[in-house]
Amino acid sequence: MSISATVKKGVIVLTAAVSAAALTVASPAAAVSAQPAAGAQSAAAAYTVSPGSSVNVNARVVVLPGMTVSLSIALGNYSATPSQARVRFRAKCITKDIDFLTAWSDPQIVTVPGDPANPPKGGKDLKTVSASITLPATCAPQPDQGSITHDGDFAAEMGPAAGAATGLKQSLYWIGKPFTKAYYKDNLILQTHGQPAESAAHHTLPQKVEAKFNKAGIPTIHDPIYLRWWCSRPGVPGNHPSKAAEYNALWDTFFAQKPNPTAAEVLSYRASIQGRYTYTCPPKTIGATSSRPAPQLVTSGS
Repeated sequence: MSISATVKKGVIVLTAAVSAAALTVASPAAAVSAQPAAGAQSAAAAYTVSPGSSVNVNARVVVLPGMTVSLSIALGNYSATPSQARVRFRAKCITKDIDFLTAWSDPQIVTVPGDPANPPKGGKDLKTVSASITLPATCAPQPDQGSITHDGDFAAEMGPAAGAATGLKQSLYWIGKPFTKAYYKDNLILQTHGQPAESAAHHTLPQKVEAKFNKAGIPTIHDPIYLRWWCSRPGVPGNHPSKAAEYNALWDTFFAQKPNPTAAEVLSYRASIQGRYTYTCPPKTIGATSSRPAPQLVTSGS
């Protein structure tokens, strides 16, 4: 695999050139033909692992230099026989001086269960492999002109337990601004590659009880992974202005029942209430006209 940098419209673009073999997963037919003879040890099964239905590395979209990030990838198996795989993760970025930096996690040897499908399909998630990796502190955002280009990538490299890697899956990331109240909207825009029209930046962990979240072990509620856009178009049922107080009241009830929750309990409750609301503005009726000026985009105080 070779890495190169090119300049496109004044933007430095990170390119990973991977051989065709590295991106090609053996077909089911090839996997079957490579099975060991009857009676062979299961650990000696031919390498038939493939990326599962979780196509990309599960990772953050917006990061900060020096941040420790959790990564994971799901593996499938083109064989009904358990197969061993070697997996390691990387974080790669560019510095202000256009130097390429790469940090690798320690390799892991894992056994992926056989795919019970008949014949095996290969794409089913059978084994999740996880690791944490720290970004180099000198990673830097690259200048953007036009469409947002990425600042680096995470990747999972996989292959047989012994031998060269045969697969690589990437997940792009962008370097944001500090995860503070001053920049939460900027980081959300970066994470979603834009701001939906007539939508507000919403804190899923409300600002009015920020200190309680900090006490529970959540360093900042302004992290973009805790933010989302919420439709604020006037007249839309369930828009942000009409539901913000109700949403915050849910957290009042939560803390009344759990005065000293753990971070895990906070995040579990957060996940449990997201489906109660509709966050996307419905399409406008075609042909509708209005002499009123378009509403201004607003940010959320919740």
